[in-house]
Amino acid sequence: MTIQASAQFGWPFAGIGNRLRTNPAEVRKLTAFRQAIDNILKSKLHILTIARDLLAVGAALSQQIGLLTNDALIIAVMQAHGLTKIATNDTDFDRVPGITRYAAN
Repeated sequence: MTIQASAQFGWPFAGIGNRLRTNPAEVRKLTAFRQAIDNILKSKLHILTIARDLLAVGAALSQQIGLLTNDALIIAVMQAHGLTKIATNDTDFDRVPGITRYAAN
């Protein structure tokens, strides 16, 4: 949504999430994210849920490694499923022992 909103409305990326929250009429004009979600659902991608007990694991990881909540929950889910590789441009994941991060150039 943010990429399309920036291109379509000429908005800068700084503060774009807040701008979207306060402009629901503009959000209704965005359509590319729907196609992206449809493509994900049609793919062989497996979507993992966050079990209740992983919330505590995520909180502990957040404190131990200094990750934000969402990042820590991602790591908790990855560890619970034996996953060690992540594709993201978020360099915060580089602080997590045993995780290999792949990023776009």
